[in-house]
Amino acid sequence: MLRSAGLILSGNVASAALMMARTLLVSRLISLEDFGTASVFWLAVSLVEMASALGFQQQMAQSANGDAPEFQSALQGFSVLRGLVNAGLLLVLAAPLAAFFALPDALWAFYLIAILPLMSGCAHFDAFRFGRQMAYRASVWLTVLPPVASLISVAPLYHHFGDYRVLLYAILVQAALSLVISHAVATRRYRLCFDGALIRQSFSFGWPLMISGALMFLVFYGERGIIARHFGLEMMAIFSMALSLTLTPALVLTRSTMSLFLPQLSAARGTSGYSNLAVIILQVHLFLGCVMVVCVALFGAPFLMLVLGEKYAAALPLLVWLASLMAFRVFAGGCAIVALAAAHTKNEVMANVVRVALLPVAWGTVQAGADVMTLVWIGIAGEAAGYAIGLTMALAKQHLPLRPLVLPILSAMALLTCACTLDVRGDWWASGGILAALLALVLLSMPQLVTYLRKNTATGFAVGS
Repeated sequence: MLRSAGLILSGNVASAALMMARTLLVSRLISLEDFGTASVFWLAVSLVEMASALGFQQQMAQSANGDAPEFQSALQGFSVLRGLVNAGLLLVLAAPLAAFFALPDALWAFYLIAILPLMSGCAHFDAFRFGRQMAYRASVWLTVLPPVASLISVAPLYHHFGDYRVLLYAILVQAALSLVISHAVATRRYRLCFDGALIRQSFSFGWPLMISGALMFLVFYGERGIIARHFGLEMMAIFSMALSLTLTPALVLTRSTMSLFLPQLSAARGTSGYSNLAVIILQVHLFLGCVMVVCVALFGAPFLMLVLGEKYAAALPLLVWLASLMAFRVFAGGCAIVALAAAHTKNEVMANVVRVALLPVAWGTVQAGADVMTLVWIGIAGEAAGYAIGLTMALAKQHLPLRPLVLPILSAMALLTCACTLDVRGDWWASGGILAALLALVLLSMPQLVTYLRKNTATGFAVGS
């Protein structure tokens, strides 16, 4: 298990590091306004992709039919249909989005990005299927090689264009290579099936995830839209950079744990070890979220200044607060795995509803003269409430014990509070010692997780408990 975990994590870390390197390089090369413009294009793609996410990878891992060729072909056919619909939506939304963000000269780029969902929709799903056998080598190739090519493409693209088009075309390079590699690593012949019964089965599982994806779009990009509208593209670029430095590790952690734990927990359904493994997964996410916050608190500001310099100095006050916001998103990742293992796909929807419900509050506060930091505080409140709801639903529906999570949650809240209030830049060593002690306290409050780590394998723990 540890070898599989290391392979997944190393692949996701490498992919995230490469994409972050690409983002940092482009942000150094082009102006703040151009970087903000490029962020708008990615926002548009994310709008249709996240709003129509049906959890194909999760279905391949969770479904009892996930290894069946017919089921895979049906999912691939459904994916192509989804790609066509998303491409059409992007074409329809191109002009309104260009007008909303005051980018009439870039209308052609909004039309161009419609090709992205078409490419992702034609991907081969064999890499997802291999995860059922804990075989992740193909996934690593698929995760790492496209960002490598995208990063390499930045230099010639900048030499040729020198503006926001650098990031636009670099993203297209990554999407095209992802499509090619998904087919190159496959062992099954690529087939499309449009079986109505299987598509309905897939949609029945995925529609709550689709709603959740739409809500997640509003969660991740709602504040960016408000900032771009009220504070301008330069402030959006600064906020987007601070958010990327915290969102990237959060996504690495949640994607890695989803790939590692969802197949195991789904297989453990109905066994005596299921409850213990579910609790451990919830504890793992609490600990990982705290690790992320400590790393950002201690190293985020020096890293940003070293790599980006004074141009992005305005992002420094946002870093630790955004890391705490994303920590709640990591915490909720454990709830999502536990819910998906039992096919409770509506849990995540309810958790995200609270977060989205606060967006009108954020809009109103900005209209009343609030600054960007106020938006972050509102976001933290929404994420905390969403995590509380997701955890409550996961525990109640599956009759899991709350007691093993009380001390870990309290310890995690103490750590987040200290990380946001300590003057780390003023006294780095003292702050680091306090945060390290609190992190140790979080781990010591999780005896189930400590025992799990000592036993080394999830299977051994789950069966033997």
